[in-house]
Amino acid sequence: MPDPQMRSCGPLTVKYLVFSFNLIFCLSGYLLIAVGGVAQGFFRQYVQFFEGQYETPAIGLIVLGAIILAVSFFGCCGAKRDSVIMLWIFIAFLAVILLCEIAAVITVAVLRRDAEKLVQENLNETMSYYDDPKALPTVAWNEMQHNLRCCGVLSYLDWENTPYGAHVSGVPDSCCVVQTPGCGHYVFGSVSGGNVSVVPNVHSEGCYQALHDGAESNVGAIGGVIAGLALVQILGMCMSAYLIRSARQRYDSLEGH
Repeated sequence: MPDPQMRSCGPLTVKYLVFSFNLIFCLSGYLLIAVGGVAQGFFRQYVQFFEGQYETPAIGLIVLGAIILAVSFFGCCGAKRDSVIMLWIFIAFLAVILLCEIAAVITVAVLRRDAEKLVQENLNETMSYYDDPKALPTVAWNEMQHNLRCCGVLSYLDWENTPYGAHVSGVPDSCCVVQTPGCGHYVFGSVSGGNVSVVPNVHSEGCYQALHDGAESNVGAIGGVIAGLALVQILGMCMSAYLIRSARQRYDSLEGH
């Protein structure tokens, strides 16, 4: 007949594994909050162009991290007390979070093309309001063109069809590689036929591609974190289910005596 101590070795090991999992789970909550905060910092900087459409993944990540911190409490208490109810609650929360993560990934994949089109339309629209140095579109465009080292939507030629571009026959100073007052003026006088050519001291890349690449890198980081977290959640659900079965077996054994 197997030694009772040997029979209890498996559940005890799993209990410690569940504790370890909850520690990792808790740390992943903090990681989600950190990653979401960094991503939100990028999207918030250019919210004028995203119209809040890209705030959701970052904010959702922060909220998810906070929920994970709360959920890990049930896992720790359930494992410590061998509480079947708390462990079942823990598994249920993990399952709900996992389903929400899958739904979020699918939603981003489905709406991605529409979001990209919307961003490009917003970029073109806000260029028409570039004038007042204190106006939000002006500040947003200056910051984006300076920080991302870009000019216009697809190229600097996009400014030619705007009131500002027609007024100065050129581009904002924030388009310049080396910015000095009036450095972007009278650029279009040397450009013919609407062809994109390299203009000295003016960034040639459009801001849409630069903004798209920055958003992709942040969304990619979010996706990677969610994928890793999903694997950890599935492992935690399996270990918790095993611990529930072991606890029930011990209760049945005690009742049998």
